[in-house]
Amino acid sequence: MVYHKTEKVLEKQQSRKRKILNAARELLAEKEMGSASIKAIAKKAGIATGTFYLYFKDKDALIDTMLKEIYKELLDLIKKERAPYTNGFDKLEATMKACINMFMSKKNLARILLDLTPQNNAVFNTKFTDIINDLIWLTKIDLDELMEQKLIPEQDTQVSATAFVGAFREVILAWINSDEPLNEEQAYRTLINFNLRGLGKS
Repeated sequence: MVYHKTEKVLEKQQSRKRKILNAARELLAEKEMGSASIKAIAKKAGIATGTFYLYFKDKDALIDTMLKEIYKELLDLIKKERAPYTNGFDKLEATMKACINMFMSKKNLARILLDLTPQNNAVFNTKFTDIINDLIWLTKIDLDELMEQKLIPEQDTQVSATAFVGAFREVILAWINSDEPLNEEQAYRTLINFNLRGLGKS
């Protein structure tokens, strides 16, 4: 007889899996990848270490799932912020605003995405590289459009997009790691204006 999981059982499993993922997010934002053991993650989630393996083959599988979730959250927010705009500058601003809003409101999440590299974990490094490359690609699309419309000077948009994303990442990291109070609106406008001037916006 084939056993079919009831809705209640499935909900319980999903809840436990969510606890594991949330525990991993919290621990990985505080520790280096090698220091966040499966035992520590299981303890944080309130489960036995053996239970962890019912949901994830190993820590790499957990990291892979966690990063996919985090990146999807970021992309969904970026798409939502960009949706009302057609102008390239407005879309760039919307992308930056989405990232700033998410990272400043969820600093642990930002540290996971931006600050835990380089690490001796191939899965993490691969996902991190994919995330950065995708953000560069999105930025390059906007820059190509702006250059085609002659709204910014002729330039190598791949280089400009790489510099744009890299500088943006460093500033965000400085903000989230600082103990100094931050006027977020003023800082947001300063960063956006600085980046857009660097691209050649008059």
